[in-house]
Amino acid sequence: MEQTKNNVLQLDQLVAGLLADDDHTRLSALARLEAESAFTSLPDDVVRSLLVCLGHTTKKIQRGAATVLTRFAPQQPEIIEALTHRLTDPDPRLRWTAAFTLSQLDLPSPSPQRVNVSSNQTQLLDTSTLLPVLIENLGHQESDLRWAAATAVLQLSQRHAQDVAHAMIQLVNTGNAVQRRMALYCLRDLEQTDRDAQAAYLSSLSDADVMVRLAGLACLGKLHLAGEPIRNAISGLLEHDPDLGVRRSAAVACRRIGDAHPRIIAALRQAAESADASLGKAAEAALQRLELGK
Repeated sequence: MEQTKNNVLQLDQLVAGLLADDDHTRLSALARLEAESAFTSLPDDVVRSLLVCLGHTTKKIQRGAATVLTRFAPQQPEIIEALTHRLTDPDPRLRWTAAFTLSQLDLPSPSPQRVNVSSNQTQLLDTSTLLPVLIENLGHQESDLRWAAATAVLQLSQRHAQDVAHAMIQLVNTGNAVQRRMALYCLRDLEQTDRDAQAAYLSSLSDADVMVRLAGLACLGKLHLAGEPIRNAISGLLEHDPDLGVRRSAAVACRRIGDAHPRIIAALRQAAESADASLGKAAEAALQRLELGK
C-alpha cells in the first residue's frame, strides 16, 4: 500500500513538473522521463501533459516531449491517435510538433497506414495527413524549423518514397518561394533524377526568386545531371543572369556536372573575362576541370 502511494505521489509530481510555469522545472521533468527505464507505458495523465508540452513556445521542451512520445508510441497506439488528432489543431506549433513526432515513428509500411486504436476503431494515417503539415513548415520564417521539416520529410520518404517525391515536385511548382527552395533541397537529398524531378530542377532555373535559382543549380551540380535542356539553361544563366551569385553558382555547377560541350566552354570563357573577380575565378576553375577531363 505504501509503495502504491509513493508511485501515485511520484506520478503527480511528474505531471506537475511537465505543466509547470517555468522552463527549468519542465525540462527537469522531461529529463526524468527520458532517463526512466522502469516505465513500459506512460500513464494517461503523463501523455496528456506531454501533448501540452508539444505546443510550448520553448523548442527544447517541444523536442523533449517529442522524444518521450516517440519512445512510447509504438507500444501505445492511443499516443499515435492523439498525435494524429493534433495535426489539425488551430495552434501551428502543435500541428508542427505532432507531425514531426509522427515522422520519427516506424509505422507499418502499407499506405494508407491503419493504426489499431481499439477493437472497434481504426485511425487512418497516411502521407496525405502528415505531408501538409510538414510542407507548411518548409516555408516557415525560422530556418531551423524549415530544416527540421526537411529532415522529417526525408525520414517519411524512407517508408513512402514515391508519395514524398511527388509532393516535393508539386511544391516546386505551387509553393511560395521558400517552399520551392526547400522542396528542391529535399528532392536533391532524396537523389531524385527521374524525368519529373529533372523537369522541376530545370523549371527552377527560370524562377523569379534568386534563392530558388541557386537551389536548382545546387541540385543539378550535386546530382551531376546533364543534357541539352539543362546545358542551355545553365549556360544562359552563366551569360545573362542579373545576379552575380547565380552566375558564379552556374560556373560551379558546370564544374561539378562535367559537361564539356562547346556551348558550356564558350559561356565559361566569356565569364572568365568578367570584371567580377569571384565569377572569373569560378569560371576558370570550371574550365580547368572540364579541359583536363577531355
